[in-house]
Amino acid sequence: MEDKSFTESLELLRKAASDISNQATTLEEALKLYENGMKEAEFCRGILDKAQQTITVYTEENADA
Repeated sequence: MEDKSFTESLELLRKAASDISNQATTLEEALKLYENGMKEAEFCRGILDKAQQTITVYTEENADA
């Protein structure tokens, strides 16, 4: 994936979801949008997982202080 922010990736995911629900979208287009959306979701999940790990570390460090 190219360099992009969580917000940019989330916006692409939202757009894919919106485009899939458009009745003018063909099945082939919908499948490609779904595939791209899943990649964006995985990217976002990775960022969120990393953020959660960081928060856990900080929380544990502060609990010991």
